[in-house]
Amino acid sequence: MADRTEFLARVRAAAAAAELPEQVTTAPVVAPPTLPEVDLLEHFGARVQAVDGHMHQVTAADAVALVIDLLERHDARRVLAWDDDHLPVSGLRAALAMADIDVVDHVTPAQDHFVHNAGYHDVHAGVTGALAGLAESGSIVLGSGPGEPRMASLVPLTHIALLRRSTLHRSLTHFVVDRPELSAASANTTIVTGPSRTADIEQSLNLGVHGPRHLHVVLIEDL
Repeated sequence: MADRTEFLARVRAAAAAAELPEQVTTAPVVAPPTLPEVDLLEHFGARVQAVDGHMHQVTAADAVALVIDLLERHDARRVLAWDDDHLPVSGLRAALAMADIDVVDHVTPAQDHFVHNAGYHDVHAGVTGALAGLAESGSIVLGSGPGEPRMASLVPLTHIALLRRSTLHRSLTHFVVDRPELSAASANTTIVTGPSRTADIEQSLNLGVHGPRHLHVVLIEDL
């Protein structure tokens, strides 16, 4: 019993005399990894192709026409698209209407939302913008929020992403270091690397099981 009393007394004495270390207020330094110098455009295009995606390089003036052409190739007559003011091109919705392509309303109503969401089963393609392209993996970075429905890149079998060339980054870490405000501004940030894929069934690779089967990255040259 004496040993226990003596032990507790030493603990109390040590706790009373203890001092917390000085608080460090210096912000941690976040540095991107050192990677070999590459041509970002060439590297990104090769990586997109390596993960079964397709990259198309166009001018801003030709981007909308290319989107319409891609939709027609996939026989996509119903589309879920981001609002025009969230895309790096203008006039997409008007062009879709002229091509007799139906743009599905992405705003979920307060009533009958189950019926509304069931209508997404008939959506053939999704058209989105992108925050960045990652050359190291051929990935694209997507945000979401009002006017930027996340469903557009998850539900349809075909996903068309519009990306400005100036937003290419060497890797995800380079993107976060260069543009920290973008990763924090979105309600949800998603990294997309090629079409959806799984090998759960007999270890056989299948595309499009849990999401889009076709991914087209439309890389737009900046003015």
